[in-house]
Order: sequence, then structure tokens, then C-alpha cells
Amino acid sequence: MRIPATQIYAWTDSSIVLSWLFGSPNNWKVFVANRVVEITTNVSCSQWHHVQTQDNPADVGSRGMLVENLKKCELWWHGPDWLQQSKIQFTKPNIMQTEIERKNNKIQNLKITYNKNEQEKSLLKQFEEFDTLLELLRTITYCRRFLRQKTLKDRIDSKITTEELHVSMQICIKRTQEEEFTEDIESLKTKKRVKKTSIIKALDPYLDEDGILKVGGRLRNSELANEVKHPIILGHASRLTYLVVAKAHLETLHGGVQLMLTYLRSKYWILRAKSLVKQCIHRCLICARHGAKIKTQLMGDLPSFRVKPARPFLNSGVDFAGPIQILLKKGKGAQIGKAYIAIFVCMATKAIHLELVGDLSSAAFIGAFKRFCARRGRCTNMWSDQGRNFVGANKDLVEAWKEARLQFDGDISELLANDGTQWHFIPVHSPNFGNLWETGVKSVKHHLRRILNTNLTYEELTTVLCGIEACLNSRPLCPQEDNTLEPLTPGHFLITEAPVTVPDVNLKDAKISNLTRWQYTQKLLNDFWSRWQKEYLTRLQQRPKWLKREVEFKIGDIVLIKQDNLPPGKWLMGRITDKHPGPDGLTRVYSVKSGHHITKRCVTKLCALPIELD
Repeated sequence: MRIPATQIYAWTDSSIVLSWLFGSPNNWKVFVANRVVEITTNVSCSQWHHVQTQDNPADVGSRGMLVENLKKCELWWHGPDWLQQSKIQFTKPNIMQTEIERKNNKIQNLKITYNKNEQEKSLLKQFEEFDTLLELLRTITYCRRFLRQKTLKDRIDSKITTEELHVSMQICIKRTQEEEFTEDIESLKTKKRVKKTSIIKALDPYLDEDGILKVGGRLRNSELANEVKHPIILGHASRLTYLVVAKAHLETLHGGVQLMLTYLRSKYWILRAKSLVKQCIHRCLICARHGAKIKTQLMGDLPSFRVKPARPFLNSGVDFAGPIQILLKKGKGAQIGKAYIAIFVCMATKAIHLELVGDLSSAAFIGAFKRFCARRGRCTNMWSDQGRNFVGANKDLVEAWKEARLQFDGDISELLANDGTQWHFIPVHSPNFGNLWETGVKSVKHHLRRILNTNLTYEELTTVLCGIEACLNSRPLCPQEDNTLEPLTPGHFLITEAPVTVPDVNLKDAKISNLTRWQYTQKLLNDFWSRWQKEYLTRLQQRPKWLKREVEFKIGDIVLIKQDNLPPGKWLMGRITDKHPGPDGLTRVYSVKSGHHITKRCVTKLCALPIELD
């Protein structure tokens, strides 16, 4: 129904509301005043009238009523009786005086002391609130527009112009120079020259027509632009100077020190500019990402299993190399498959054991591990990275030992428990923790690249790996001295001699000084371990790198996580959540939270960021 409204009548039973509506909004507090203005804009004060509570149908809806009673309620359906009369007698509302919502409009006389110097200092302090020069200049421009509109009643609706930004920049420069070069400016205004003790005496400064301090210099006769011949002088410590340098850093596309200095000298002469430019580059997060320096820590002491005599392969490390292409069968229609090499390295003697496996599954590695233990003896401690096959094999071996313990009792169960292999995992992406087996992988690849010129079968490649294993176990543990007849090798601890050597003279019929063969063998092993301690261990005394203690990360620090397969701009950021110090008290492994995941990372995979935490 589209019925035109000729006149609107508004009713309320609240005398307080009527007093608000008939009063001036300036007399009320902000909350009430805003709503009075909104209501009177739509319905004027003359259209509001008072109705008694018993005649107000709105109370029926607000207080509620049963449906049976609502059907018979005349007040709800037709309103009060007097509303249906031809002429309505409007009662004058009783306007109540409300003091709670009324503002305190008392005028008080205050004494204000005006200090021009303090005002200028407060203005310079406000520069600290801005992060970019453009943001500062735009704010000052809007302030100047506001003052102009207040004084000249001239409204400006256009966008900010370049000229306005230039004027705002001149204001900032003059205020900054008046703060830093007060005596020099006063001297130039009075004596036309600065004092001999002034730090800008060598620049031959002068004040231009706008009152800005500039370099006089010696290039007045050159063909350079005027702003290059007479650049603006800026101090080192002001916020404006830093914002100018930061802007130059962005405009030079994150340029280096020399590029930024050349760019700045075309317009500004900044005192101690080089140190300020370096500071700006250091604080830049993007430059910090691309120029991140890897954190290091003092190289730790060698663990006990590296420096104490023990049976070969009792403490071992393992890693995989490959894949290598192999022939699944010979002859026509031969298919090519892949194989991998499991490399076991003894932690004490550097002896190497090689096993060929068909894939990287946990089952394939467990088979290789069983063959390794069958030929080299049980392994009590095994170190590896956190490859999925190693983690899976560790779980399977733990379950196997648990089942074995449940099936046997007494001494046999205890023996099986003692024979179990304890697995140790190095932090993720930390090859320096597994230097021994990483070196073994490199050595195996060195020989394979030089002897493999065609694809071999599984058996042929196994034979080749046995030959490489013999060569690697014949390497001297330390450089050979001129007076040493035979260097000490890992093979001496396995078979009492180097696997690849010139055959010795036949001593079958020689007498061995009344010692039995078993005693003689034991004496040889003891001699080898004695030489191992004197010749090999003493060469491990020096630290080849990471020679000093570094400041450690703190819990809560923001770091950059190095990822070898990604450029620095895409490295993840994380927060240090925990520290894992070593036996010497120095922390080389940290727990880092990135996103919703927490992982352990070596200190050499973390980079500090120039982020200050409050």
C-alpha cells in the first residue's frame, strides 16, 4: 500500500527522552547528543508528544502477552480510545531536568606558558612516530591544509601535490637544522660565517633564500646542477636524516653503501653518512634475508665413542648413497632398475662396511642391517639422520626387541635387552653432525664415478662394492711419517692388516718367541690400539673451524631458517622455543616453531634477523 503520509506524529511515555529531544544537543554528553541529533533529523521535535504508560500500545509488545489475550486486546489493534477522535487534545509534556547527562559547561580561566623552543622539540619528537619519509610529509601537508582552512576559510579537496610535499620537506629540514646547528645558523645570520670550531667549517656553509643551511664548497664554477653543487646539510642523529637515508635505500632498489652514498650526495650532505647508511642496510629486513649470516658456535669436544677404544662397529653411523642404475638381467631386453648403497661407518676406527639394497624402504634397510650385524657383530649404538627409512627401521627394531623380551624370561630376556640397538638421530638438515658417514659417502662416490662406465648387475655391483670397501679400509688414519714402515689403517682393527697391501713374507715356519698364535694376535691388536691413541687421536686435538664461543639465541628470538633448495627470499621465519645445550653447556641445537610445527634445527641452519622484540 502506497499511502502518502501527510503528517507524522511520534509518541513516547518517557519524560526524560522528551527532555533530551526538546533540549539542545550541545548540553548533553556525547552518547546522548549523537542519538538526539540522529532522531531529530528524521522526526522534528514538534512532532513528538507524550502518551501515558497505560495508553501506550508499544508496552504490550515490549512486556509480552499471551496469544489468547492479544486477540482481545483493543489497545494493541486499535490504540487508545482518544486516538480515534476527530480532534486530539495534546497534553503538554512535563519536561524533566536531567543533570546526569548534562555536560559541565563551566568556563575556567587557565594560565598557559608558551615556549617556542619546547614546541619545536616536541615537533621533532613526533618525527619518531613515522616509519617513512612520505608518511611524515603527507601528515605535515594535511596539517598545513587544516590550518589554512581555519584561517582563510579556503577548502582544498584536491589530492596532495608535489609542490605541497616540497614545502613540507623544507619545513622539516629547517626545524631539524635549527635543532642540530643552532650556533652555526645564528653565526651565519649575524657574522655571515661560522666559528672555527664548527664541525661544518670545512664545508663553507651558507643560508639560502629560504633559510636552509647548505654547502658552499668549491664547485661553484662547475656545470653540475645547483642542488649537487650546494647540497643540503643534515646531521647524523636526527630522525629526518634516517628517513631520508631509508627512502634512498628503497629508491636505489636496496643498493649497497657506495651506491646509496652517491645517490644521497646528489641532494644532501649528511655528516657521518657512511655509518648511517650501513645502519640502514643492517636494519632492512629484505637485505637481512638475502645477506643473512649463518650462526655458528664453538666446535664441541669429541664424544666418548670417538676417543675410547672399542670393538669395530660397536658404535656406528649409517647413511645411503645413490641411486645407481643396475641391470635386472643380462642379454637382450635387459631392463634397468635402481639400487642404493647403505654405508656403515665405525665411529672409533673409521672402518667402512658397504651393503647394496634395492630401495629406500624400511624393510630393505632392516635386511641390510641384519647382514651387517651378522658379519661385523652387534651394534649397540647407531647414529643417522632423520630419513624416513631410518626412522621406520628404528620403530620396527624396537617392536621386534619388545616381542622377543615377552617370549623369554630370566637371563635370556635380560641378554636380549642388553643386545638391543639404541638409535640416535641427528637434527634435521645438519650434515655437520654426521661428518663421518657424509665423508664415507663422498669417498664411495669418488671411486664409483671413476670405475663405473656401464650398467652392472646386482651381483657384479656387489663385487665392485667389496673392492671399494677394501680400498677405503686401507686408507691411513693419519699422514705417514718417513720412518714408519706401515701406516695405521682401519683394516688393522678388522683383520690385523690393511686389506689392500703387498703380500708379506711367508712366516709359516718362523718361531714366534714361545707365544701362542692367539696371544700373538692379541698383542697385534693391542699394538694397533696403542698406535691409534698415539698417532691418530693426537691429530684430532685441533679445531679446524668454529674457533670461538658465539652469543646464543634467546628463547623468543625471531630467526631465519636456512633451506638449501630455496633462495634466501623464500626461507621460512621461526621463533626459538627451546634450547638443547651439549655436555659443555653450549647450545648447538634449538627447537624452532614455524607456523604450527616445531622442529629441531642446528645452529648452522639459523640466521639472526634485525628484529627488536619489546
